[in-house]
Amino acid sequence: MKYCWTITMVLTLASTLVWAQAKDFGDEPLYDFVCGYYQVIGRLPDSDQLYSGKVEFKLSGNQLEVVRLIGKHRVKGIGRIETATPDKIKVLRVHFRSKDKDYEATYLIGSDLDNHGRLTGYVYLKGGGTKAPGLEALFIEQKGVEGIPRR
Repeated sequence: MKYCWTITMVLTLASTLVWAQAKDFGDEPLYDFVCGYYQVIGRLPDSDQLYSGKVEFKLSGNQLEVVRLIGKHRVKGIGRIETATPDKIKVLRVHFRSKDKDYEATYLIGSDLDNHGRLTGYVYLKGGGTKAPGLEALFIEQKGVEGIPRR
């Protein structure tokens, strides 16, 4: 009987620790899903100007490090999985600074036919002031992308 009590306490403690860890890192599978190298095509906010480039998402703690390479312009930012709308849809929200302006991008998280991440969303000036949001579509690049070294 003494061993039963000890085993029960150990199992209870272990399951509590697993539950607590799952609660802290509940979005980690989604973070892992979107990590990687992407080709991006898009349009700037309040503009008809189109662009293409490369983006890397890399897990760093409980957020993503983001490196954007558009033309020869390289910027870094951070991304987090957040919820949007009353339905609490999970989205990837990215913050970055480019050419002395603070931007925010909100991406819907989907997948391609090979079950790799595909991101589509809006880009806008942080804090408002955007009349027509920019658009972006990101497509996974299996081999990595030139200009953003693999680590």
